[in-house]
Amino acid sequence: MEALRFAWENGKYVAAICAGPTVLADLGITDGLKATCYPGCEEPLAGAIMKGAAVEVDGKFITGKGMGKTIEFALSILEELTDRETSEQIAKVTMFAD
Repeated sequence: MEALRFAWENGKYVAAICAGPTVLADLGITDGLKATCYPGCEEPLAGAIMKGAAVEVDGKFITGKGMGKTIEFALSILEELTDRETSEQIAKVTMFAD
């Protein structure tokens, strides 16, 4: 928890998938940000902007819905850390996208 709080407070990327965003909610990180999580875990994220997307990116805050969305989640993180072209190349090489 201390590492997550430190990362967020110091402008680092923070990402979580499945029920993980609830931990970020416990730290108050999700309030006012776009977020997503595993269906049924939304209550702790009451202060977040929830639209039900598979992956949400809000600045340096990245969340994913669950295990079935891990590739989309990973590619979103890759795009944020590099660029869209790199993410699209990896999607093609891994046969996630044509």
